[in-house]
Amino acid sequence: MLRINSRVVIILTILFVCFCRTLDAQGTRATTTQNVCSAASGLSGVYRIDAASSDKLYSVIEEASSNVPYAEQQQFFMDLAVRLTPPDLLAIECRGSRVTLGSSRAPRVTFQADGVTRNARAAGGQVVRSRIGLERNSLVFNSSGGSNDNLSFTFTPLENGQRLRVTRRIAAKELVEPVVIQTVYNKIADVARWDIYGESQADRLVAKQNSGSASPSAAPSSRSSRIESDEAVTIRQALGQWIEATNRRNIEKQMSFYMPELKSFYLARNASRNLVRVEKIRFATAKSIDIRAEEPEIIFQDGGRTAIMRFRKKYNVEDKSRIRRGEVIQELRWQRTNGGWRIFSERDIKVIS
Repeated sequence: MLRINSRVVIILTILFVCFCRTLDAQGTRATTTQNVCSAASGLSGVYRIDAASSDKLYSVIEEASSNVPYAEQQQFFMDLAVRLTPPDLLAIECRGSRVTLGSSRAPRVTFQADGVTRNARAAGGQVVRSRIGLERNSLVFNSSGGSNDNLSFTFTPLENGQRLRVTRRIAAKELVEPVVIQTVYNKIADVARWDIYGESQADRLVAKQNSGSASPSAAPSSRSSRIESDEAVTIRQALGQWIEATNRRNIEKQMSFYMPELKSFYLARNASRNLVRVEKIRFATAKSIDIRAEEPEIIFQDGGRTAIMRFRKKYNVEDKSRIRRGEVIQELRWQRTNGGWRIFSERDIKVIS
């Protein structure tokens, strides 16, 4: 196992990917920012992820994984994917140099963005140095766990505070180039809320659909972005319906999501719809099926006519003789047709457990 794996686990656990604790230690004063919130105006509020404008997580990690030895690529991929998955919702409250930050993945944490370098000891005994302050109108977190690994988070307000760009960067000697991923958020409220912990973007979409009200988030900057955003909602809904049909063992409903021929169906290539049906019928003979999917990543291609969807899928299948359970990163490829979005490729790209 590459040393970067354990080091990344330590650093990311302490810092704000999980937002699980405050770095509380004695430090050496560097430059001091008296009022970081005044300089980074418009930072406070609640933000929702704009997936269409953000870097594609699995694509970035897959490229980084290709640079490590083959035998260690899968574990490296999993470690980064778990810890670099961005939260759907962020909440920030900024007062003077005191900043409180929370997300839909973890409860709030408060810290001083005062430009002080602090030393904190991790659970494994390693000393992690961190500095939080303002740089060029951005709130910046820098951390290093030694001479080889460095991590930084940069929160940059955009469009007069209506949007927020979060840039995360990991550098280590085992990587040919640093891993850099940018996530863009739209502001949906000017005042921070702390009840978003555990709330996903999917929950927000359901609430929006039930209420029939328009989202208060800032409009995307172009018509193509708006179209992709609308189509992303449609495909997410199709994913939910496809999973529900699978769990209910509704073969006809499942098959309504497929093209007449699939370019890939797990290990098969150019698979007919009939072959897919046979496999779905065989799978449906199980005593119970429980499949759950996390929020998907969607990449549009061909001018919005096709889409690559990747998501973490957990499954628990019980038949007469055994129980199969595990977790994978699954990929579905969709094509837009006159009848709606249809699947033309289905495969697992990573086995997690």
